[in-house]
Amino acid sequence: MRIAISGAANTGKSTLLKSFLYTWDNYKTPEKTYRDIISEENLEHSSQTTANNQTKILNSLIEQQKDHASLSEKVVHDRCALDALAYTLWCNVKNVDGFDSEFVKEQIAAARESMRTLDIIFLCKFDEKQVIVNDGSRDADLEYIKEVDNIFESLYQQYSQNLSADVFFPKGDSPAVIKLPNSSQERIDLIAEYVAPDGGMHSEESSILDPSNLDNLEQLLKQQISAKESEEADKALFEKFKSDTN
Repeated sequence: MRIAISGAANTGKSTLLKSFLYTWDNYKTPEKTYRDIISEENLEHSSQTTANNQTKILNSLIEQQKDHASLSEKVVHDRCALDALAYTLWCNVKNVDGFDSEFVKEQIAAARESMRTLDIIFLCKFDEKQVIVNDGSRDADLEYIKEVDNIFESLYQQYSQNLSADVFFPKGDSPAVIKLPNSSQERIDLIAEYVAPDGGMHSEESSILDPSNLDNLEQLLKQQISAKESEEADKALFEKFKSDTN
């Protein structure tokens, strides 16, 4: 199964990744990550990112997912294309130079297509009781973290409430997006409801996947949306997303 752990900075993703690999020791995680790209090329990132740098980060995450796209893989990623997209959307909302609508649409299309190589995205939310770590590889500004966290929440709400009209996830082949609680142990406990002891996905009979999400996925397989209708829906949803996050 191909899994990603996503969320804003200082949401406990690295700690969760270690706990996941300890609990499911038949999983692996890629040795080289987007952080290596940032370090090797000395890229400005987070609130200081540029459109060029954000493209490099997105592409590195997409390539990492492609390298582990086999259905037989048991892999857990530290972040995925959804994360790069969240930061790009933040830049667009803040009117950062280079992050115009056309650029964002291109990033959305690339990220959306890449998510076909994932089965589940576990989303970590920011807890204000969390100690903010400033290790030089992340932005430690509280307001910025909260704003990016709100972007992730908006993406999750679009997914959970109206997946059939969502432009951020691939129609008919979307990974499940599961929002996790804040407690470290509760996170592992909830993940265990989806990931069986052998590392596979629980059968439909034992899974607690949200029935409404499963219904939406089934409907997507039956829907035939014309190109014009799809383009109009994408435009309307993107404008709604911008208004929700401003």
